[in-house]
Amino acid sequence: MNVLVVGGGGTIGSTVAYTIAVAQPAATVTLADPHTEVTEGHAIDLRHSQCHVAHAAGRPSFDTERPGTVTTIDPTAEPGLEPVAAADAIVVAASVSRPADSFQRGGRLSILEGNLEIAAEVGDWIGDAEPTPTVVAANPSDRITHRLWEESGWPRRCFIGYSLSETARIADELARRFDVSPGEIFCPILGEHGEHMVPAFSRATVAGEPVDLDPTEREAILDYVREVPYDVIAKRGGDESSRWVTSRGIAAIVFRLVGGGTDEPVCLSTPLSGEYGLEDTSVSVPVVLDSGGVAEIVDWDLAPAEQEGLERAAAAVRRSLER
Repeated sequence: MNVLVVGGGGTIGSTVAYTIAVAQPAATVTLADPHTEVTEGHAIDLRHSQCHVAHAAGRPSFDTERPGTVTTIDPTAEPGLEPVAAADAIVVAASVSRPADSFQRGGRLSILEGNLEIAAEVGDWIGDAEPTPTVVAANPSDRITHRLWEESGWPRRCFIGYSLSETARIADELARRFDVSPGEIFCPILGEHGEHMVPAFSRATVAGEPVDLDPTEREAILDYVREVPYDVIAKRGGDESSRWVTSRGIAAIVFRLVGGGTDEPVCLSTPLSGEYGLEDTSVSVPVVLDSGGVAEIVDWDLAPAEQEGLERAAAAVRRSLER
């Protein structure tokens, strides 16, 4: 497995790299970031983390495979296309520094303009290589996904905007309410990675049975999912954010891509061209993955309120890209 992490020197990028390296010790990971000293420091530490194969306590975790490699490149210094061509999957986590107002609810949009510029640069860089499945972690991820697609010229199926933290958070909330394991919860979330998220309560189940939630309960659950990432920031600080849940979710997508895909749909953001009646926007919808990215956008029969919410999310993303 060969993974290119663009923005690998940052909090999310470095945590994604670590999560991949721990779960797949034989993986080759390339950290692309102009902050060369910080990025090299992460790479050295990651390489050392893979060398616990040298003692009896760590050896079983590595099995018999040779540990992978961790290298760095500076994408602003004419790196060429070799790192892109070699990658089985790309993760884009590159972001401008987050101002204080980004730590408040709805604050992802405060870094939109700067991250759109980065997305344009990254899209221009990777676009001359063969299309490769690309998971977008940089926020606001729906908008950055769309700009990367536009700038790269790659097929839209290559681009997957990350939005699974919401699904994990709602699973945690419902599991606690119903006193079950999160593995018994199914409640996918469509729409924007932000305020315009749309829980598909009409399809939600607990242990395979439909969930019976009144409107007040639904609103409380949705408010929790919207609010909790900012609670995490308030407790841990903006440099930390929700990096564990985000990085674990991104790594799970990468492993599925490299492993051949998914049998069942998962809600992720991707550019739309008529699906759900939506054009010129990227929002989360149910998709089936294969080794090339999005193999299929699945047509779910949504409740009227859910369809309306999805349309509002798409309109919000579209408006902010038209500025």
